[in-house]
Amino acid sequence: MADAFPGNKYDITVKELFADSEEELVGFFASLSAEVVRHLNIEFPRVEIKRSDLILECRTEFGPAAVHLEFQSTNDSDIPFRMLRYATELQQKYRLPVYQILIYFGEREMTMADGLEYSFGPQNHLDYRYRAVDLGSIALEEIKNSGNTCLYALLPLTDRKKRKQKKEEFLRECVETIVHAPLNIEEKRQSLLRAEIFAGLVFDKPVIEQIFREVEKMLNIEESAGYRRIFEKGMEKGMEKGRQETLRESVLKLLHKKFKKIPRPYVDKIKSLDEYALGLILENIFEINTLSDLEEYL
Repeated sequence: MADAFPGNKYDITVKELFADSEEELVGFFASLSAEVVRHLNIEFPRVEIKRSDLILECRTEFGPAAVHLEFQSTNDSDIPFRMLRYATELQQKYRLPVYQILIYFGEREMTMADGLEYSFGPQNHLDYRYRAVDLGSIALEEIKNSGNTCLYALLPLTDRKKRKQKKEEFLRECVETIVHAPLNIEEKRQSLLRAEIFAGLVFDKPVIEQIFREVEKMLNIEESAGYRRIFEKGMEKGMEKGRQETLRESVLKLLHKKFKKIPRPYVDKIKSLDEYALGLILENIFEINTLSDLEEYL
């Protein structure tokens, strides 16, 4: 099975993949009509994770609010404590009501609680809740019928039971839904690229390659603006974190996209490169058009 999302080979967050669709995300998962005012993008210096996934100041039918969407690919029994810390940090800093949604898109069923509660004595009580959504429990048809085509990239993560039973057939249905959606070519390219990334969470690599290869060629995905934006962002974050393995996998993925097949000696050399050399290849990836060009960096 492919890597879990927090350490995925592209090192990209859901926040970046849906940077242009935040109101649709809030509307679908929070059942809340909201207009995004600005990104709050706050840091949490007193908690173990320094940055939450997506925080937005929104105008809603109930008034202004800080809407916090947290994305989780694994079951974590400590998530209610983390969500509570986020809520208190947000309210302290912005003095806004905090509306929180936990969106789980893991392979197994969600087992995480949707809040915390306790009572101790006559005065000490806690009753804290947030909205918890298991994407795998949502039917594929529900997203298809929602009218939010920007969410089609999430289709491979829906319908857990159906996708486990039908596997390739299910993933093919997801891809065909995007291909036939009322989107322009660039939007289809971006949606398919995102869908391929998300499919890596729950489908084996050979299945993904088999199903996406043909449609990628048809729509020429490697030439799309979304392709360049997403992988350039992955390059930036991989270099920031200094993860040599992430850099190496990003290099190989992009080179496979460009050349379709890379001779084994080149692959072996790339695997032996240090972070600096890998970073140079990523910085110049769109100027490397032949294997001779690549040799200059090996």
